[in-house]
Amino acid sequence: MLLLIPGSEIAQHGDLMERVFRFRHAIFVDEKGWSDLRQPDGLERDRFDDAHAIHQVCLRDDEIVGYQRLLPTTRPHLLSDVLTDLCRSKPPRGPRVFEWTRFCVAPRHRELRPSANGPFLELAQGVVEWGMAHRVDTVTVAIDWRLMVIAMQLRFFVRPLGFPKRIGRDEVVALRMSFNRETLTTIQQARHCEGSVLPDPGSLPSAA
Repeated sequence: MLLLIPGSEIAQHGDLMERVFRFRHAIFVDEKGWSDLRQPDGLERDRFDDAHAIHQVCLRDDEIVGYQRLLPTTRPHLLSDVLTDLCRSKPPRGPRVFEWTRFCVAPRHRELRPSANGPFLELAQGVVEWGMAHRVDTVTVAIDWRLMVIAMQLRFFVRPLGFPKRIGRDEVVALRMSFNRETLTTIQQARHCEGSVLPDPGSLPSAA
């Protein structure tokens, strides 16, 4: 089960979110070498961690094993204001498009092929479930280019927005990824579980 924390409720989860920001710093700064994100307090936060962000935290007992953030593209976000050189033209924006960012899995929970009970697939399902419940059918992402194949295997409709660029130790590419009920079903089949990964995903209308 993923814990979903709207940005407007961060203060109610202060201790956990401090651990989340420390987790992000350990992954993106210490491990991946994204030096521009380094903070002296070891907490990786940015101006997009505001009231409009959606945080999804993957826990095993009390351990953070994965994390991701969703940002509305109708407001400033990473690809529009920070990582602009990853896109050959302006990235898609609109009420049905969110930016999927800071996706990360704890090192000892990573696998070459995501397993049924691992955080990777749980996080992917969390994005699709949340999107379908909120009339969102497309995400933009900046990720390691090698994850493109896994995304397509999970039935995301993937389109590169530019060419890969080295950021720290990663080769990062910007992608547009659309999804629908087939995507959700494929992920559920990979997880061998038809249940929700969100505490209250709401109604799940068919995406257009």
